[in-house]
Amino acid sequence: MTEFLLYLYAESPVHTGAAGSLDVIDLPVQREAATGYPVIWGQSLKGALRQQAGDAAWVETMFGSAIADPAEDGGTNPGWLAVGDAQLVAMPVPTLRRTFAWLTTEIALGRLARKYGRVGHATPDVPRVGPDIGAAASAPWASERPEALGPCLVPLGRERDGLLAAWAARIAADVLSWSEMLRPFAGKLREDLVLAGADVAPMLLRECTEQAVRVQLRKDEKTVEHGPFYSEYLPAETIMAASLTLRGRGDTQEHRQALHGLLDETLIQVGGDETLGKGLMWARLIAGEDR
Repeated sequence: MTEFLLYLYAESPVHTGAAGSLDVIDLPVQREAATGYPVIWGQSLKGALRQQAGDAAWVETMFGSAIADPAEDGGTNPGWLAVGDAQLVAMPVPTLRRTFAWLTTEIALGRLARKYGRVGHATPDVPRVGPDIGAAASAPWASERPEALGPCLVPLGRERDGLLAAWAARIAADVLSWSEMLRPFAGKLREDLVLAGADVAPMLLRECTEQAVRVQLRKDEKTVEHGPFYSEYLPAETIMAASLTLRGRGDTQEHRQALHGLLDETLIQVGGDETLGKGLMWARLIAGEDR
């Protein structure tokens, strides 16, 4: 089998619908129960990737057969591509300097390190901080005074964190350095990646998503028929990562090339509100060794 690391970088706000409402949010994004971190469940991501593939000849081999007609006596085949959850790497949060910074956590970087390990790539060690403090990848963020991150004041230390700087350089190189139009953001990521402790990060990851108020109008009268209702979005510039595995007879050179053509350096649609321009994400595929 061959392992892949799939990065997803949000070009526009992304809505991946959850099963039910959350507080005042009628349409929240998918979140992990234990951490509260935003996530794109593997089943949702696999559906989006299948839709991206269109009617390619290898779709059913890779993603599985179409849903069987209940009137017919037949089953379905699962396909040879296993798609994991897209977990958070970093999310932009508003700040009082440089407009915004990318927020990451020990958990996010630890998971990303495991994904790199699956494709056989070494990574820096994960920085460690106290539960109510943080760290910064570059000197401009280091200060004796706490830094305003979203609604929180978070001490980021008096000096830049070398391990976090190494992670910032690695993520920027793998996610954003392949295209000239993305390189300004690669430079910003190298300097503006910050890490928050375990007690601070969950609040920031909830408070710094985008929320939109919408209504549904009656066709003829143009008055409100349904609403208002509130939708939640992951903000543009959010970075997610998922593990993909080509298994068994599906692990062929032809299928590996097809996967690269589909998902490497391409713009794909993930999540809902497609007609509103939401859910556009740049995909970057990093391959591992055959095993």
